[in-house]
Amino acid sequence: MKSSEPLVFTLSRIENLMHQVSFDPVEMNGKIITNTSLVEKERLNETLAVFYDIIQSGLSVSPLIMLEEEKGLIKIKTACSLTISGVLLKSGIPVRPKGGGLIEVVEREPTRFTDMLMYWATTIDPIDVLTSQELTDITGMMRTGNGRILGNLQEAPMLARERIEEVLDQLTAAEFTGVLELGEPNMNVLGVSVERDHVGIALVGGTNLVAAAQECGIKLKHESISDLTDVAEMKHIEELI
Repeated sequence: MKSSEPLVFTLSRIENLMHQVSFDPVEMNGKIITNTSLVEKERLNETLAVFYDIIQSGLSVSPLIMLEEEKGLIKIKTACSLTISGVLLKSGIPVRPKGGGLIEVVEREPTRFTDMLMYWATTIDPIDVLTSQELTDITGMMRTGNGRILGNLQEAPMLARERIEEVLDQLTAAEFTGVLELGEPNMNVLGVSVERDHVGIALVGGTNLVAAAQECGIKLKHESISDLTDVAEMKHIEELI
């Protein structure tokens, strides 16, 4: 980074993208926030097979994927869980991202965040940090029911809880899933406290796809929360494998 360039904290970047989300889950049109990965062409089918397993296990945000060729590599765009926050925001709910981290899963139930980095305190996406440290055990969770997955936490005013449920139902009907827990007012969510008079929303990390592929020995270059993509340009993974 050039010395003249200001530090941009992850929270600012996330909030800028959230305000640009135009996705309508009822009409199935508009733009979502996407993560971007680059993989060697010969490993694409293997990568998509891993992605498919993770999507089927409910550990991703959406089955929509976009593929593009770039300098002999394949660029894969997948849905970021912050799309859900963007749709809530577009629906008039002042949702605020808190942080991203590792979630311990016991007998297929998410139990607690074991590690968390706050978005306002870092210039690097927490999920990218944790993925690069190889701290996940997503394949173990799929195999035995116990492991560590990526997730993040959002906060919203408790008076909006009913409206949040309505919007989440619309998203689920559009196959945008990934809500691990919608908390009660003033109650911890997966062991993390929320602001007074707020509810916490724990979301599964869209980067679980990439972390699982890396666990399987597939090398990917990855950037979380990279940009916006029109859902009209994306395909259901079942059309691609």
